[in-house]
Amino acid sequence: MIKCSRINFTTIEQSKNENTTDYHERAYIVFKKEIIDEKLVFNGKEVRTREYPIIDNKVQSFFHIISEENKKGVKMRLYKPERVRMIPYISQMIKHYTECQNCNDNCSRIKVWSAPFKGKQQRTKLFFEDEDYIIILEERKDYYLLISAYVVDRPDRKIDLLKEYNKYK
Repeated sequence: MIKCSRINFTTIEQSKNENTTDYHERAYIVFKKEIIDEKLVFNGKEVRTREYPIIDNKVQSFFHIISEENKKGVKMRLYKPERVRMIPYISQMIKHYTECQNCNDNCSRIKVWSAPFKGKQQRTKLFFEDEDYIIILEERKDYYLLISAYVVDRPDRKIDLLKEYNKYK
């Protein structure tokens, strides 16, 4: 249960009679409106998505966000319904993370930090621990690239993220 009163944390729920294709279409409309068309800004720079390859008239970032890498066997991505549900969190967290600094709500607040990635690039992470939701951005010259956003569903990964946060905050 979210205890934050400042951010409108809504989800995209799949209805009982809705097939996965229709659900994805509806989710993509939200993704496009809230992330691409709204021109999100983080630290004074626009947040952009990875566009190519475009599949079924959807940008590559959308597919990356609704799936995870298969760590076993064939290199492919596995669909994750909870990633679709939480697409609205991306825009809400990016728009309102600064409000967490002066908030009196009894929540974990959005934690923000930058850390090296593969030794050469910095990646900025926004982590809302109450929902175990993380957004990963990579700073470019004139913008931030939305790398990924997902539910941290492994306790060991959450522990690692919190250690990284404490090291780089």
